[in-house]
Order: sequence, then structure tokens, then C-alpha cells
Amino acid sequence: MGKTIQLRVDESLQEVLERIRKEVALDMKRKYGLNEITLHGTLASQILAAKIRRQKFLNFRIRRIGLNKGILELI
Repeated sequence: MGKTIQLRVDESLQEVLERIRKEVALDMKRKYGLNEITLHGTLASQILAAKIRRQKFLNFRIRRIGLNKGILELI
């Protein structure tokens, strides 16, 4: 995992990161039968960076915090 830094970005990038976060959350909810999934911190920017680098696979795990709830974490 990379370190967190403060960075000023245009509002459009913030919107893109939010869209990625929602898309990934919806995909994981469908795939793993969850009602609720959380993506914390810089996870959306890490996923965007992997897409730009054309990384085909991401190592992740879903830490279950309830019967139908989880937190997505990159390994």
C-alpha cells in the first residue's frame, strides 16, 4: 500500500474517483452477495492508478463485518 499524501486536484478528478468507488462497490456487492460494502481511504485512487497502469489483476480481500456487510481491502 502506498503512503497517503495531500494533493490538490480539480473537482472533475474527485468526481471520477467517486464514480470508480461506486462502480467497484456495486460490482463487489453483486459478485459476493453483500448488501453493503465499504471502500475506505485511498482505495479508489489505488484502483484508478492500477487501471492507468493497465494492471489486469488486483489482490484484494473482503473483510466481513456482518452477515451481509464487508470492507474491501487491497492486499
